[in-house]
Amino acid sequence: MNDEIVAIYCLCDDILRAMNHRDDSQQQMSDAEVMTTAIVAVVYFCGNFEKARKHLSEPQYIPKMLSRSRFNRRLYRVEPMLLMLFEALGQAWKQLNTKSIYSIDSFPIPVCDNIRIPRSKIYDGNEEYRGYQASKKRYFYGIKIHLMATESGEPRLSSKLCKV
Repeated sequence: MNDEIVAIYCLCDDILRAMNHRDDSQQQMSDAEVMTTAIVAVVYFCGNFEKARKHLSEPQYIPKMLSRSRFNRRLYRVEPMLLMLFEALGQAWKQLNTKSIYSIDSFPIPVCDNIRIPRSKIYDGNEEYRGYQASKKRYFYGIKIHLMATESGEPRLSSKLCKV
């Protein structure tokens, strides 16, 4: 896990340098460290940013970790750079997959239960976000992700998110 965290940081830092990105001189935590914390949270802590922050705040990783609130603000600021990173990785995996054999799956990301749809502020009760999950025989309210992966399990990233 240690080597993978260092590799994630190096990849983020290299991508930012290739984009000629400059950090603000007053920042105590670089944008590459923010991106690394977000990716580590998703990969190792099931998307729990707080656990990733606590784990990476050790002196060997990121000794000047931001507070929870400040981290969230910085994470929203680096979102376009994360999307560029994922797009670059997707293109690299596409070029490495010479056989062009893919597996496709889709799964819903529910925002709320049906009973809470009128109170939902994310999609404002819009009916095009209501869908049916046949495997669980239930309706959901949110978006549906369509994932395409290669034979060896690398995801083929797409910039399209599909509504239900």
